[in-house]
Amino acid sequence: MSVWIVVIVVLAVAAAVAGLIVRSRAFRRRQYAEATQVWLFAHLPDREKAMHSLLDESHPNGPAWYLCGCACLTDYRTKQAARAFGMAHHADSNLETAALLTFACLKASDGEDSDLIEQITTTWHEMKRPDVLQRPEDRLMLDCLEAGSGAAPGTLSPLGRMTWLAAGPALRERVERLVAGDDSRWAPLRKGITP
Repeated sequence: MSVWIVVIVVLAVAAAVAGLIVRSRAFRRRQYAEATQVWLFAHLPDREKAMHSLLDESHPNGPAWYLCGCACLTDYRTKQAARAFGMAHHADSNLETAALLTFACLKASDGEDSDLIEQITTTWHEMKRPDVLQRPEDRLMLDCLEAGSGAAPGTLSPLGRMTWLAAGPALRERVERLVAGDDSRWAPLRKGITP
């Protein structure tokens, strides 16, 4: 008789855990969908403020923090972007590009003449060249950024695309110039080239 009680308890616990996992995944999917929608419908100068409206301390919101970081980079505020990307990775460790961007932004200078591109490339090497498209969460964020700002040039690798989409307009132009050149330091940003 006691064996059946143990089996019933184990099954009940397993069902409860499975239910929590399903609800957690559904909650995260809603966060990504909501952050994407808010980002896409907000006017460019209002995007950071719009993302902040989604931040609730009781429920960490990785995608909203990630997009806050991108809004900061649009204004060339790398230190504030570093904080936002760090919060994004803390809220959702599946956002691996948030970790890469956190470290790159911490090392990069502020302003339109920022060395962000160099820091992203260096940090990518230091992190053992991670596949920036490996995680669906990263792909969702990059697709959101692309939907909100136009397609990245087809000459870019996944790392180049991430860099271009996250950076401000002046740095985007610089990414395109660097990729068009023949300097091997920028090979990781070029499509079809394995560094």
